[in-house]
Amino acid sequence: MNFSTPLFLFAFFPLTLALYWTAGEKGRPWVFTIASLLFCFWAGPLHFPVILISTYINFELGKHLKHRTDNHLPIGGWLAAGIIFNLVLMLGFKLLVAYGPDLAVSLKTIWPSSGFARLEPYILKSIVLPVGISFYSFQAIAYLLDIAGARTSAETSLLKFTEYMTAFPKVVAGPITRYRQISAQLGGRPFDVNLAGEGAQRFILGLAKKTIIADRLSLIVDHGIFDQAIPNLSTANAWLVLLCFTLQIYFDFSGYSDMAIGLGMIFGFRLPENFNHPYTSRSISEFWRRWHMTLSGWFREVVFFPLERKRAAGSRIFNTYTNVLIVFLLTGIWHGVTINFLIWGLLHGLAICFENSPAGKLLRRLPSVFQYIYSLMVIMISWVFFRSNSPAFALAFLQNLIGIRQSEVPTAYSILMPGTASLWVILTLGVLFSFPIVDWMNKKVNLSVSRNGWFRVAVSLALLAVCLVAVAGSTFQPYIYGNF
Repeated sequence: MNFSTPLFLFAFFPLTLALYWTAGEKGRPWVFTIASLLFCFWAGPLHFPVILISTYINFELGKHLKHRTDNHLPIGGWLAAGIIFNLVLMLGFKLLVAYGPDLAVSLKTIWPSSGFARLEPYILKSIVLPVGISFYSFQAIAYLLDIAGARTSAETSLLKFTEYMTAFPKVVAGPITRYRQISAQLGGRPFDVNLAGEGAQRFILGLAKKTIIADRLSLIVDHGIFDQAIPNLSTANAWLVLLCFTLQIYFDFSGYSDMAIGLGMIFGFRLPENFNHPYTSRSISEFWRRWHMTLSGWFREVVFFPLERKRAAGSRIFNTYTNVLIVFLLTGIWHGVTINFLIWGLLHGLAICFENSPAGKLLRRLPSVFQYIYSLMVIMISWVFFRSNSPAFALAFLQNLIGIRQSEVPTAYSILMPGTASLWVILTLGVLFSFPIVDWMNKKVNLSVSRNGWFRVAVSLALLAVCLVAVAGSTFQPYIYGNF
């Protein structure tokens, strides 16, 4: 049940909001938590116990760590056990999803007459990633580390901790929210009409990004191109498809983040920002300060800074370059335990190493336009590996990009260039809204609001109407980062 589906928009959300509004300050945490648990159950009944087990074990681990730190007892073993538990839980399911289907097919081939062969279809259907496991596992690890480092106190209320771990606005794909960022907002809280109104406008903006831009581009990217065994595109079409995916993943993920942040506001939370116009970056280092900021912040604080402290202490193994590569290889693994994600992470890590090297000084001396081109090319080329289903597909697509592997047989997508009018409208909107044009428009709207208080509401309602028409007239496209 994702935010852009009719079930959420017309049933789950209005019903939850109505109950939340009428429950009173003390009852609202219960309404919100129960709604979040129902949301998680609906997203995957088979794996619903996973988030319950993770929540309870991390809750108890947090209290135990706090007890031991208060009494000056060793905590290293318990902290390591908590981190290992969360990593094994997350990576175990990622490995199962990545390689489980192939294993199931192999077992069927080896024992064709066994009962396993009859169970194979049901087993394959059950091999899915539990909703949000990558996100809430990282939240739990940071929670335990913050307690161990005396940066926060352990939560003593299971209700509040469950509310934190399962909150439906952020459980599917973040933002990755540190407990210390949100602890004061958990539990009983008044209903802030102004904050809710601001959140509704933010939600509508995210819904527009998802339904008007990302979902339309996915019809080109996901159907007929990346679902083939090997791409067979002309150079012009290959670049057009890559541009479509570059915009699709940004508007899909940032649209989700806007909706999550907006929903958080409606229900009394201020979630951290996750995007800041990443395609305006002049370097890959800057890109990661603007793209998925809560994930990059997590890796910076939890992995990179401790490695840098080892370097400062005189370690011969760890230096800035190896530390950067370690972080980005782990970033790739967080997205998926396949070679394509490792290559994607490695490309970003190597680019940042280059930028921090003496040769990187030459890049910083170039005119800004060349820095933008460099950054965008690295980002787009790395997206090829991110989106492809195998290294062979990615390499063939790269050959399409440079004209080595030209399309010889006409395909359904051989007419993308020059493309339809609607495609170019969507691409134009995508490129424009990749820049801070929304901030500029907000300033203009704020000026109008000071004179006409209804103007912002009218704009939001008009945009919502367009979104609802788009939702009603198209098939639902899942969130890309919902798969992580």
